[in-house]
Amino acid sequence: MALLNKLSLSAIPSAAALLMSVTLNVNPAQALYKFSFEGEGANGYFTYDDTTIGTPNSPNATTYLEGGYDYKFDLGEKGVFRGTVGNPIVFLPRLEDGITAPETDDFLWEVRAPQREPASPFALVNYFHYPKGSFEGSTAIRTTVPGTAILDVYPNVDFPNSIGNLLYTGTVQTRIEKVPEPALLPALLGVGAWFIFRRRQKLSI
Repeated sequence: MALLNKLSLSAIPSAAALLMSVTLNVNPAQALYKFSFEGEGANGYFTYDDTTIGTPNSPNATTYLEGGYDYKFDLGEKGVFRGTVGNPIVFLPRLEDGITAPETDDFLWEVRAPQREPASPFALVNYFHYPKGSFEGSTAIRTTVPGTAILDVYPNVDFPNSIGNLLYTGTVQTRIEKVPEPALLPALLGVGAWFIFRRRQKLSI
């Protein structure tokens, strides 16, 4: 019994130290989101940090450089594109800016040539087109989107020279979900409480 008491006492500081280490390394402001899509001949996802600082390219476009961590675009027979880094972009093409494309609200997933896996001389750019006004005029990084978009995939972009070929276009269903917090911290809290409870119980005997 004395040995068990000593083990319990020694375990409490260890658990407390581990708990403090994890707590100090948790960024409460950080929130990861997963954008997923599915349609005929296409499905996939990308994840990103909504606290990434954006760089305005124009009043109607903001790039969140290296704000994304993981992605997969599965286009079936047309190919699969995946990797570990990318750039969310919010773009509102408008005629008054001299843009001849249809006026939509776009959420893009861009992977620049040096970010491609395997390496490529071209960028990969994926446009999710939503109806104009869906983002209420904001280029803030998205945490919500409408349920349906038109997806355009350009795998050979040589900006600003050429956007390359359009590999895929089609209607997809889209959604954004917040990635759950890791379960480690609640588990450590439970372990710490258990050790303290056991020690108090033994002291009262």
